[in-house]
Amino acid sequence: MKQKLLLLCKSLLLVLSLSAQVKNPFTSIKPQLEKVINAYPSQFASIKGTQSQGEPNTIQYTSTIEIKGALESKVIGYPSKTKIHWLWEAKLFVTEDMDLLKKQYKAYYNDIAGKSVMSKGSINSLYATTSYNTPTEELRLWTNQFRINDATGELSKMVIDLVAEYDKFEWVIYLRVYDKEKDEEMKPAKDK
Repeated sequence: MKQKLLLLCKSLLLVLSLSAQVKNPFTSIKPQLEKVINAYPSQFASIKGTQSQGEPNTIQYTSTIEIKGALESKVIGYPSKTKIHWLWEAKLFVTEDMDLLKKQYKAYYNDIAGKSVMSKGSINSLYATTSYNTPTEELRLWTNQFRINDATGELSKMVIDLVAEYDKFEWVIYLRVYDKEKDEEMKPAKDK
């Protein structure tokens, strides 16, 4: 009897240990994405951290909203003739393995698409603007774009991009939230 009980305990521990190893370590990004979307109408003012050195002709801040596991997140301003266009960006994942990239990219896509992210009545779900695009080795840039159902019009220009890009011999997944303006409105200001 004692041996059967001991064998049962060992078997149970083995099953628990194996199931813990099989679980997907993916963590939903929806809670942080909702905070970024809430900051969008104020041009991300409430989530701008410390100002940092960015690319020429940009204004860059660290983001106070950080997605778990992301390598970095920031708020970037692009000055134009009429205003500064703000973008929130998170560098979510980097790998050299194309199969791993595809798996992780699809997990992020599924986490975003059609999900309710807002608790504001009719402003509640994201939808993909086109069919899902699987990253391939032939191209070096993929994007799947999302919009939000917005009865108020306040978020009607907001775009959420999930991007996979080949950069410096690595595949990188970015998440970007920004205002989609007409291209002619986003031209940089000319120096005098």
